[in-house]
Amino acid sequence: MNGYSRGDATGEEPAPGGLRERRRRETQRELSDAAIDLFEKHGVGGTTVDDIARRAGTSPRTFFRYFATKEAAVLPTPEESESMLTAVSEAIGSGTPLLRALESSWLAQIALFDSRPDEHERALRIRRLIGHEPTLLALALRTEAEQVDALTGVAVDAAGSDPDILTARAAIGIIFFIVRLAFDEWARRAELGISSSVRDIYLEIRRSTAAMSDQLGDSPA
Repeated sequence: MNGYSRGDATGEEPAPGGLRERRRRETQRELSDAAIDLFEKHGVGGTTVDDIARRAGTSPRTFFRYFATKEAAVLPTPEESESMLTAVSEAIGSGTPLLRALESSWLAQIALFDSRPDEHERALRIRRLIGHEPTLLALALRTEAEQVDALTGVAVDAAGSDPDILTARAAIGIIFFIVRLAFDEWARRAELGISSSVRDIYLEIRRSTAAMSDQLGDSPA
């Protein structure tokens, strides 16, 4: 996710495949940064793929190697979504319960985010764009729904012959909801100049959610 490789730390010359991957990530990031800049200045409707490619110093053909649409350039990449899906699938396959597997995967991503304050302003810029641009909001919601569907499929496959699809989907939805609330609260505080940890906020919401669940008690008659 962060483009870190063993060669970065040791000073050794990275393998050719490593150099290609690093350049691929750099190009992807340059295109994404260009899209953010242009969306902020001209809006999504006033920006074309040609504009983004030109701003990044490349071609529209190159743009479409990385992103299906101009809106997709500012949202998490398919590789990032696939990374979570793979991590959760492997954890479930090794016997980890669904909720724990999903939470562990999210907490790893949250820890990485918390450890990179240089990325925080960029994250805020993207959130502001999503809040003001209906097409970006629609894509973000659709992407999340697709992630929930994919993770539900993983859980169902792991359950074998008698899957509880509704329970699995509810559990996944709850974790996604808590994560979204945690990032929303982090962003609210950041806009006010208050430094905070997404992980700490997540755990706070998690405790509150568990307490509310206990208050409900037994199912109503």
